[in-house]
Amino acid sequence: ELEELHPLEMKKFMKEDGTGFVMYSFEESKRDIYMNEVEKALKEQGVDGKELDSNDPQYDGSKNQTDYGLTQNAETLAAYKDGELKQQIKLSDYDPSQLEAELSHFIETSKELYFKE
Repeated sequence: ELEELHPLEMKKFMKEDGTGFVMYSFEESKRDIYMNEVEKALKEQGVDGKELDSNDPQYDGSKNQTDYGLTQNAETLAAYKDGELKQQIKLSDYDPSQLEAELSHFIETSKELYFKE
């Protein structure tokens, strides 16, 4: 599941937990496509993720993503461990036909590197 969080919810999550996969959306026109691909890849890998949308009505346009606890770039899926950015994948770097496979590989690799019990 990809859970959409309002900006202050994201800030709270990053402060209190900060471990997992986070998608940071910026371009409204591509958001649904990216969310769909990210959701499929997360489900395939058996993990959940969070999403912050810069077009959320509660997102203060005079601030940036770091004010909400994120250090990743826009249009990316990132892996965080204890609030620290470990790696990210830029969604727009891939052709839509390749995106799900790339995301799945990114998630699998991140799980092995950062989330082993």
